Amino acid sequence: MRIVTIEDHVNRPGVMEAMTWQPAEIHARLLPSVEQRIADMDAAGVDLQVLSAPLPAPNQDAAANPLAPVQPLDESAIPLVQAANEELHEMVTAYPDRFAAFATLPVALPEAAAAELERGVTELGCVGAMIWGTVGDKFLDEPEFEPIFEAAARLDVPIYLHPAPPPKRISDIYYTGPFSPEVGQMLSCAGLGWHQENSLHVARLIVSGVFDRNPGLKLIIGHIGEGLAFHLHRIDRLVGPLAGLRKPISQYLTEQVWCTTSGYFFNAQFALTRAMFGDDHVVFSVDYPFEDNVEAVDWFKGLDLSHDVREKIAHGNAEQLLRLPVPVS
Repeated sequence: MRIVTIEDHVNRPGVMEAMTWQPAEIHARLLPSVEQRIADMDAAGVDLQVLSAPLPAPNQDAAANPLAPVQPLDESAIPLVQAANEELHEMVTAYPDRFAAFATLPVALPEAAAAELERGVTELGCVGAMIWGTVGDKFLDEPEFEPIFEAAARLDVPIYLHPAPPPKRISDIYYTGPFSPEVGQMLSCAGLGWHQENSLHVARLIVSGVFDRNPGLKLIIGHIGEGLAFHLHRIDRLVGPLAGLRKPISQYLTEQVWCTTSGYFFNAQFALTRAMFGDDHVVFSVDYPFEDNVEAVDWFKGLDLSHDVREKIAHGNAEQLLRLPVPVS
């Protein structure tokens, strides 16, 4: 069985210096070391990774929050992003049968971000873009970010919306309390908070009309749908009648949103996401190097799935969505 994973991160040393909260072994695997990465893939039976450079969305509170995004807000972000995309392109060019890549974008500068997405797709062969959460205090449904979605729809490539730590003023309210700062930081991001914020982000994009204005837009979200499967019908029932949209909210989610398994290797949640989003919109992924390839693949192989469904989720959906080359058997 061919296995493709589409949330697999690479980082550059200048960015990693700000990520002091990550263990040393994670830092080592984040570096663009092809040898170790391919060895880890081979050990688990992963055939192809879609690489992304975790340069999160800009955040004015970065200096005050060790988990905060590190991409600058001004034009100095552009060369940083371009260098990251070119480094990923070099990895893909050297190993085209093992890697593809999502472009990183300077989202605080929407026109520049749209231009970099165009360059990434047409010149560097990127299969879409990965965006990391909100931009400072702004969600991407603000009109200023429309050029990014217009470009993605026009180029017919998806945007992977990855969550990021919240702004400091949100952390201070929600994630500070009678527990250690370490607990609060983890609650604010991968432990719970950023999944909730990302599900809200997707809902906001829908109800603000982003998908109506860009009917060809495709969105990918990780972590087995960020909990949206659980809320799908209630959002339809309570929010849908107020939103004035062309179709039910659940229809946007099940037609234009794809969910990956990144970091969520749990049978019940997987079954719910399949039931709500459908087998054509679930994509296997790992979240390497923050998660282990072997653990993820072993979990997936142990699922009770028909042959056709297993092949779809393991590689077929990713190949179709990202137009990945399919090896000739």
